[in-house]
Amino acid sequence: MRKAFTFLFSSIIILYGWLGYNLIRNQQLPSCQSSAKLSDIAEEVIAISLETHHNCKLKQIDLIKRDKEHIFLVSNQQLFHFHSSGKFLGVITPQGIVVTDYTIAPTHKCLIVIGTNKEVHYYDYDGQLLGKRFLPIEDSWQTFGQIAYHDNHLWATIDLVNKNLNQQTVLEQWLYKFDLNLRVVEKRKLEVADLGRININYSPNPKIKTYNGNIYVYATDPQQTHILNDTLYLINSKQLNITDNYSKILPIQIGSRFLITSSCDPIEQNYIFCYDQQQRKAYQIKNGLEDNYYMTGIISKLQPLDLNGQTYYYLKSNKETDDNPILYIIKMKV
Repeated sequence: MRKAFTFLFSSIIILYGWLGYNLIRNQQLPSCQSSAKLSDIAEEVIAISLETHHNCKLKQIDLIKRDKEHIFLVSNQQLFHFHSSGKFLGVITPQGIVVTDYTIAPTHKCLIVIGTNKEVHYYDYDGQLLGKRFLPIEDSWQTFGQIAYHDNHLWATIDLVNKNLNQQTVLEQWLYKFDLNLRVVEKRKLEVADLGRININYSPNPKIKTYNGNIYVYATDPQQTHILNDTLYLINSKQLNITDNYSKILPIQIGSRFLITSSCDPIEQNYIFCYDQQQRKAYQIKNGLEDNYYMTGIISKLQPLDLNGQTYYYLKSNKETDDNPILYIIKMKV
């Protein structure tokens, strides 16, 4: 009897060992490439030479956003308006207003601009002031982050100070939902996504994104060591199923096909990470993507042009004239 049991137990061990070996052998682990071309991720790239003249000198361009043929950007802390052809259409904000952030409300053809004193200015696309309000700042708020328009509401990431159960002061991250008159509609506490490893429950400079019509929050991790394993863990643990009231801060932006993050940190090394969910292939690039569309060299930074992870952009100076930067808009593969 004992010999029969030993034989049966040994057979089970061998069987499970053989099955495990074949499972590991046949498993298609994602490849990770250290270099990539723009055509690996881009369906189409459009180049737009931004018109400049004595009333429009562009320096330190940031926060480029678009509503169809309307392109907006911040330069020298002012908000500018261009046509998608590159034609300069005007300056939205006057000299006295310092733009710290803004968002577009396309259904209202309205620009909502945040100033340094937390004042909120409403402009139409021609630069006419429609109204002015102030953010409803609460005593616990420490940092007001990014603002975004989605589903006829304004959304903002906010760092605030609270007391825990032991009456100790803790820093928390929240996502607030406002109506267009800046009345609080909803708020939810944010937590850093579970990555299957020890991690700090705080992400600096979180950004608001959408996927399948729902809001989530993303923050770049300047350290690229774990990004591939983190991405695979998020996929396998089904944490990328963005539903209503989602409250995790993700280290990657979700597109229909690609998961992307990039960092241009002055201390840490720059990198771009793309994960192709269709081909199960990863690109983890230290210096940047090779531009094989317009041959402009290396693209070290990809910036999102929309909230849903389908359009990105990069900027290059015009080789013929330093006054006309060229905006390249990337439509991602699906």
